[in-house]
Amino acid sequence: MSQISSSSTSQSPSARKLCRCGGYIKTWTSWTDLNPRRRFEACEMSRRSRGNGHHWEWLDATTCARGKELIPGLLRRMRAMEEDLKLIEEQKKEVEDKLKMVEREKKELEYKVGELGKQKRVLEENRMGQRPRENRIWGVSFLSMGLGFLVIMMMLCILSNWLTFPGGNSKKRMIN
Repeated sequence: MSQISSSSTSQSPSARKLCRCGGYIKTWTSWTDLNPRRRFEACEMSRRSRGNGHHWEWLDATTCARGKELIPGLLRRMRAMEEDLKLIEEQKKEVEDKLKMVEREKKELEYKVGELGKQKRVLEENRMGQRPRENRIWGVSFLSMGLGFLVIMMMLCILSNWLTFPGGNSKKRMIN
């Protein structure tokens, strides 16, 4: 059986009662299984040294049998819920700490992605800058080959005509 009690003083300092030992008398509330929610007056010194003539007196009548039966169970349930609440608060703090860590990692990764994006753009610009030169080289090559082919074809045509019609007096071929 626990000896839990709480104090409350509603009197002004000048109206406070004094014990024979010189200590102040305070009003307390018992939360024990035998006297749940029962108020009493006691000298503040009596909590340190029991007995020895210190003031101690019940203010309320004893709790009924049904109250003594119900209140301790309710108090145990309440204390269990308070412990559960503390555990949940600790778990919440752990989750919040993990969330902060994940958010930090996310920011770091976003920064790295940004840096990689910049590098990608630079590489693409470099590659695109090289393509026009390559295209120009290929274009000039194809143009040169085309012109060369055209010149050769023209020369063959001229040569063929020149061989076929030497001096313009050759016989023309007849097509059947």
